[in-house]
Amino acid sequence: MKSIKLLKKIILLFVGGLILSVSCNCMADAENSKCKGYVRVSKKNPLYFELTTGEPYIPCGMNICFPRFLTDEEEVFADYEKKFKMMSEAGGNYARIWLSAPFWEIEDSKQGEYNQNKLKRIDKLFDLADKYGIRLKLCFENFIYLKEREKAFTFSSAPPFDKQQYLKVNGGSFENTKEFFTTQKGKEVFLARCKIFADRYKDRKCVFGWELWNESWCIQCQWDMSKRLDILKKWHAQMLPEVKKLFPNHMVMISMPSFDKYRTRSTYAQIIPDPNNDVAQIHNYLNEGNALPVSKGPTDIMCADAINELRKIAPNKPLLLAEVGAAEPNHVGGPSRYYKVDTNGILHTDQMLVPFFCGSAGNGMSWHWEYYITKHNLWGTFARFSKAIEGINPLEEDFKPFYVETENLRVYVIIGNKTVLAYCRDKNNWWGTELRDKQPPKDLLNETINIFDIGGYGVKKASVFKPYELEWSNVAINKNAIKLPPFKRAIVIKLEK
Repeated sequence: MKSIKLLKKIILLFVGGLILSVSCNCMADAENSKCKGYVRVSKKNPLYFELTTGEPYIPCGMNICFPRFLTDEEEVFADYEKKFKMMSEAGGNYARIWLSAPFWEIEDSKQGEYNQNKLKRIDKLFDLADKYGIRLKLCFENFIYLKEREKAFTFSSAPPFDKQQYLKVNGGSFENTKEFFTTQKGKEVFLARCKIFADRYKDRKCVFGWELWNESWCIQCQWDMSKRLDILKKWHAQMLPEVKKLFPNHMVMISMPSFDKYRTRSTYAQIIPDPNNDVAQIHNYLNEGNALPVSKGPTDIMCADAINELRKIAPNKPLLLAEVGAAEPNHVGGPSRYYKVDTNGILHTDQMLVPFFCGSAGNGMSWHWEYYITKHNLWGTFARFSKAIEGINPLEEDFKPFYVETENLRVYVIIGNKTVLAYCRDKNNWWGTELRDKQPPKDLLNETINIFDIGGYGVKKASVFKPYELEWSNVAINKNAIKLPPFKRAIVIKLEK
């Protein structure tokens, strides 16, 4: 009898030690996370981000919102790990996720019932983010209407844009989309879903922030445009502070549609400036259809226009070009046909670099992670941005955007206290010449920049970076001018005081 009791005690001690060991390993894993400190709007310079550890944080990444072509969980996570690893190795540190996409959706069958297996999936995603130092921006919702009237997009891998489990006929609480957005019950349902995530993730440091909705102006809560704007403006004003209470350690933000039409542009100024909206975000796409001329021309001009216009709307917030890409005309038919031939990532390079050189707090974040970045294995191109800004501290620099042109270059400049950075784009080369008309880029030779023309007063050192070659080299300053080495498409200038 005594021997049995002794055996039981040994077993209990062994099991207890095993549990303790597992617990300690989990704590060690959390401590070994590459994500140190929470991301917040900088207290020193509110146009940029910082970590609560005091370091600057410059987002470098893209949308990787959901698995487009995979459904098996093991395959999906192997794919996400591959993407996170390659992006991290190139200096990437950010990704956007749609929590309402089918693979992640926790409220997938009935309103108010949350799928625990889906939450475990999201746990795995957070652990991958910790492993590779990727900060996640998590978008709560994307539906346009509760009952889908017609397909929002025509290509097969597009996610659904309805949420029929919220309809009364399906056991939900609402007759229509308007009722969801205008009643107290609708707000309670939205916040209850947010709270599920808050209870689980409000202390996770791999979170960049929480996005209330994807492109909320698209929501069909009212056909009359002015009434719709009133509904959505009021809804955001009520929900932002409530969600911020749930996530005291994280930023909360709004998302709006592509900036390629006058009608969409007018709505930004009504919603984005909300004082509880931590980050001013903008989306914009190349659109050769019924769009503004700036969205049909060179990508660098389109990206610069988006950031410059957003700065007018939100002069005291950090700015992000949070979705950017190339679509078929009028966004019908899916991704642009030009992606098929852009094996060098010229669209992606301009999308990434130009926003930061216009005063954005991070790179421009491409949308087409499968049709473009994965298709041509362009994950390494994130180094074109990360290496161009390596060692830069925007909190100390207090950069001021500036623009100048030469005969052959459009020059996007940020002038700082210690450093001047300039992205020089060849006027003679753009997607229209290289991708559409199949004209190879030519070497630009004997280009000279007067350093005073780009704010280079008191400069002691000059260097240049070729993003397509990932090469830095020093250049001489001769009579207040620098001669650029031969380059194709674009080059970055760095002047140090």
